[in-house]
Amino acid sequence: MTKLFRGRFDCKVDQKGRLILPSPFREALPKGKPDFVITNSLSNKKKCLDIFTLSEWEKLEKKISKMPSLKKEVQMYQRFYISGGQVCGLDNQNRLSLPVNLRKYAHLDAEVVLVGMGKKIELWPANVWNEVQDQMANSFEEILTVVAGLEEGLGG
Repeated sequence: MTKLFRGRFDCKVDQKGRLILPSPFREALPKGKPDFVITNSLSNKKKCLDIFTLSEWEKLEKKISKMPSLKKEVQMYQRFYISGGQVCGLDNQNRLSLPVNLRKYAHLDAEVVLVGMGKKIELWPANVWNEVQDQMANSFEEILTVVAGLEEGLGG
């Protein structure tokens, strides 16, 4: 069974664009030194990065490859999300090097937040994450109602 990425961690990006992957995330990794794929992402028009293990990324690529390639939404998704993916690994000090173009895209500076999202990790500039967190808190009761309705549809 695959372990999931859980938790939220305040981290620092050093001047070379590296961050130390928190130990709870490292413990969720498969044995050995797995590679990661980092790509650009958006949530409510706020820029962030998504981080997948290479094996999870390959599963996503396989799903996308089965979609109609002439459909413009599939092409746009591939151009934005899939083409942004870059393979990166952990060094011996458990640091993940963030590609320069992705750091620029998400406006990452020294203060960042890593958010465990199950099969992926989101990487946010700390100031943007604080805004997103406030927005979610303000609408949490409505979100909870929708999620509870989805659970009922699953027989839960």
